[in-house]
Amino acid sequence: MSAQGAVPSARPANVRLKAAALLAVTLAAIAAAYLAGKRAGAVQELMAASPAEARGIAFVRKQPCGPGWCEAIWLGTSREDAVQVASLAPGTEHCEEIAWANDGFRVGFVVNGYQLRIFDAENRKEIKQVNLLEPDGTASSRFVRGVTFSQNGAAVTFDDCPRGRSGCKSGLAAVR
Repeated sequence: MSAQGAVPSARPANVRLKAAALLAVTLAAIAAAYLAGKRAGAVQELMAASPAEARGIAFVRKQPCGPGWCEAIWLGTSREDAVQVASLAPGTEHCEEIAWANDGFRVGFVVNGYQLRIFDAENRKEIKQVNLLEPDGTASSRFVRGVTFSQNGAAVTFDDCPRGRSGCKSGLAAVR
């Protein structure tokens, strides 16, 4: 047996160690960038496409402003032509859900867990605000989820849920 065959080469182990070290450094850098973005308040969005695909998209963009967060409501036929149609009050208003009417002409934004703000998707104007639940201060004990427009768009159904425990009830509200 030759000396070369008896002594295993150290090179493959070095290569594996270097590859593992490079992978660890890369993963650490990605994690640090992700956490820095979260801490710095990287832009976040909530988005919903119209059920009538030609109508467009609606989204809420959440980004840092001043000492806190601001949210803005955007509408358009595409992301490229979307315009900001409303701003939510910094620190006091938050959009939790977006729901489109079946015809794609109206879209509703659930704000602060109880209020539905409805916009005309074509002219991009707010047409109505409806309190689906009665607000009970800044930290509501109940919230709305699962908003769905009726087939004719005259009403919405939703779940009326207690915060922090199970037991949602069905809700119904006129929106025309």
